[in-house]
Amino acid sequence: MKKAWILISILGAVHPAAAEPMTVEGLPQPIELSLPDKHDPAKSWPAVFFYHGTGGHPTTHMIRQHTGSKNWIVVGMGYTKPGPFTYTPENLQRELVILQRVRDELVKTKGLDPRRLYVSGFSMGGWMSGMLLQAEPSLAGAAILGGGHMHEVTPKRKALPPQTPVFLGVGRNDGVYPFALKAKLFFGGLGADVRMETWDGLGHEFPKEGSPGLKEWFTLRAGGAPDNDAVTKEYQRITGLASLEQWQALLEFREHPFVNAPGQTWPETIKTKLEELEKDPAVVEEAKLYRRHRQLLANEVKAITLPDLEKVGEAYSVLVLEAGNSSQTDLIAADKKRVDGLLKSFRAQSAERKQQAKPIQVDPPKDDRRIPRNPMVR
Repeated sequence: MKKAWILISILGAVHPAAAEPMTVEGLPQPIELSLPDKHDPAKSWPAVFFYHGTGGHPTTHMIRQHTGSKNWIVVGMGYTKPGPFTYTPENLQRELVILQRVRDELVKTKGLDPRRLYVSGFSMGGWMSGMLLQAEPSLAGAAILGGGHMHEVTPKRKALPPQTPVFLGVGRNDGVYPFALKAKLFFGGLGADVRMETWDGLGHEFPKEGSPGLKEWFTLRAGGAPDNDAVTKEYQRITGLASLEQWQALLEFREHPFVNAPGQTWPETIKTKLEELEKDPAVVEEAKLYRRHRQLLANEVKAITLPDLEKVGEAYSVLVLEAGNSSQTDLIAADKKRVDGLLKSFRAQSAERKQQAKPIQVDPPKDDRRIPRNPMVR
């Protein structure tokens, strides 16, 4: 509760810069442009283009709450067509043309630094951000919220510049959570520095109190320094908890952008502390259960065929029983329910494909004067 109150205070202190509409050729409605306080077009500014979810509209409000009002150009982007986005190389190219058009205009007129252009988005916008990061080599990074990874774009991106910053934020109860894990593996495999913040207890929604990790991430992208005093105080608070609570809190704390900023020694400190805690009798069994659960999530993410996913479902059935009264049981059960739902859907699709693949049965003639009934005529 204390942590949430601090964040509300921080976000509440931000007075968003005024936003204005901007008409762009190729878009059915204006986008939204928010310039930083005391904006000087002769100076160079980092920028973030934010893509809204299905049914939304161009907006800068939420991202501005996390960038602060001083350092960033924030653009609420729109799409070339209304409604859901379906990935094809042609569809993505249309959105990429708009991004480049807006970028080039703001470079000329507002001092946008094209080397420090980031993309972000929530839900459909999160998926879009990940695809644009693959497709546009000039992008500096992405903050993917309520989304993940599904499509490798064409042409395939072989690598990102080393340590390209990627932030992932997702509700732990969101159906896209496994795809966020997949994004972590995918972009990490391309060389990105990926930080993932999990919003416990949330489904497909953004935290009302905001995202601490996202705010830290934007601070670092703008050239700011980690708040080491705040990090130290939070670590001290955590290490004052009971062993099991310490261990659980440190698993989340180790993902914070400030903790992982260049030159920080926190990752090694936290790793050592976790290893120490996992020898504590109060933590040993929970740590084993956690690792088994994470392995199942990894297997789910890597599953390609129906039998692959069926093995995951069977393993979840075993794990949820063996979890007993663990604090992790409800979460394991929720993941099992999600996998069961996927299995039901995939089995139905498989049965439908088999039905469609059956050969057409032709009625044989009863005698030599009859013509077989045309099966295509109803």
